[in-house]
Amino acid sequence: MGENGLGTPIDFPILPVHPFKYSLIAAVLLTGCLCARLAAANADPPSARDVVDSQIKSALSILRNEKLTLEQKQQKIGQLADQHTDFQTLSRLTLGRYWRDLTADQRAAFVEAFRTHLSNTYGKLLNGYTDEDVKLGNDHAEPDGDWTVQLRVIGPSNGSREELAKVYCRLRRKSEWKVIDVSVAGVSLAALFRAQFQEIMAKDGFDRLLQLLREKTTKGS
Repeated sequence: MGENGLGTPIDFPILPVHPFKYSLIAAVLLTGCLCARLAAANADPPSARDVVDSQIKSALSILRNEKLTLEQKQQKIGQLADQHTDFQTLSRLTLGRYWRDLTADQRAAFVEAFRTHLSNTYGKLLNGYTDEDVKLGNDHAEPDGDWTVQLRVIGPSNGSREELAKVYCRLRRKSEWKVIDVSVAGVSLAALFRAQFQEIMAKDGFDRLLQLLREKTTKGS
């Protein structure tokens, strides 16, 4: 845990959902399973909804594979994150107006530190997984070609299986669909980080923010 310029502890946010609920959300959404590789040249590219449906099944197969250790599951989920999440766009969203003032080297350093922090944080939440399932809800187009897909997280609660949370995933397609933000209970992941990151940038500058991110990752938060 780092401190800002006023000596106040900085706790970077996690989604505001009870741990046994957001463990699945983190594993399935934030680690980039909401995207797919390019379709074959002679096939139509998959829709955002098709991509979500296919990749949720793939992620759940990892989580439910009893032959894999927790460490192996974390590794596989981390690999999905490295390959498929649009960390460049997510980083730009979290820094907002400060992004355009960074050099190319500073942007690269921030993206890498942020990627490592998110991958490590959410990979470690897998030990809270208790056989939750994910069902597709509605989906709709967003401005600039983005697409939002609603997911319903179903899991054990009070002796039965109930809906635990609704998750809204925003995807953007460049060469392929990738998740750029996730919202739970009306709260955006990018907005949560942006509120803290921009405060640190305004008071202490980029170098301090990068230091805090790296410290947070090193200390295993």
